[in-house]
Amino acid sequence: MKYSELILTISLFVIFSSCEKDKSDDLIQKSFEYKEFSSNLNEFVNSVYFLDDKNGFACGNGNILKTADGGLTWNSDSITDLPLNSIFFVDNKLGYVVGGESSCGGTGCTVPGSVVYKTIDSGDNWEKLNIPYEWSELNSVVFINENIGFAIGLGLHIKTIDGGQTWNQFEFDYQGLMKKITFTNSQTGFCAGLYGNIFKTTNQGDSWNKALNESDGHIYDFCFVDESVGYAGGQKEIVKTLDGGETWTILADFPSEIYFIHFSDLNTGIAIGMGHYTGGDWGTWTKAMYTTNDGGKTWEMEDNIEFGYSTAFYNNNNGYSIMPNKTFKITSR
Repeated sequence: MKYSELILTISLFVIFSSCEKDKSDDLIQKSFEYKEFSSNLNEFVNSVYFLDDKNGFACGNGNILKTADGGLTWNSDSITDLPLNSIFFVDNKLGYVVGGESSCGGTGCTVPGSVVYKTIDSGDNWEKLNIPYEWSELNSVVFINENIGFAIGLGLHIKTIDGGQTWNQFEFDYQGLMKKITFTNSQTGFCAGLYGNIFKTTNQGDSWNKALNESDGHIYDFCFVDESVGYAGGQKEIVKTLDGGETWTILADFPSEIYFIHFSDLNTGIAIGMGHYTGGDWGTWTKAMYTTNDGGKTWEMEDNIEFGYSTAFYNNNNGYSIMPNKTFKITSR
């Protein structure tokens, strides 16, 4: 081999080797990054909703909290003595929050009841709405426009078509605890709850059909990347659908005990939940963030983080996780 040919061969090898190394680095690079900020929030919250980079809301033990600076400072407004579990805004002025409490023991059931509140002035004032009474709690609320909305909970599932003035119950073949409701368009929606129960509607909630789910684990959260591809996480496995939520299959490599899941595109996802048990008689579970770059085939764990389970993304790539005295800004790379 001529000297010039040898040099060319070595050069090409170095170039291709460098390309392969860069590609490998990209594959192992974390798909999400986060920054921690101190805040004046001195309580745990159950749900958070951000309108944009600055303006957000949270709810917790009877309180509505509002921030206008990306979670650095919060103003609190106590509106009830019952837990508030889910908050949703239709636009920057119109929002709803739901909650309630039910507890049963050896002497029977205590029924504080379910509550729904509405604001039309960006959370400055909240009006309590009349809803069908039942010993229950409401855990999730979603609106598809300013008039049509849904709330679900423990045996109570309600819908409004007039902006919350009146509510009617809707039924599906399960009366246990439901944790999450979402819509992918004006007609198609999903409910999820205990024992792997997922229900789908294609007619704006007039009827619901049970989806086929390989997992019987409780579902705490789920998200759709588009109208075909979605993910659900919870007590056991993470499950995925490729057919618009008709069937859900267990991912081969998955983290369990997931309380929040979000995908910024078909491949890039984040899940937040439990990490590992610290052991001993007084051990606790750490919190962890799991990320994937390959549509959930593999997950990378970052353990011992302080993310809260109250996490929300205000667009595909940016979100916040809320803890007492701390706010985490999460960004997809």
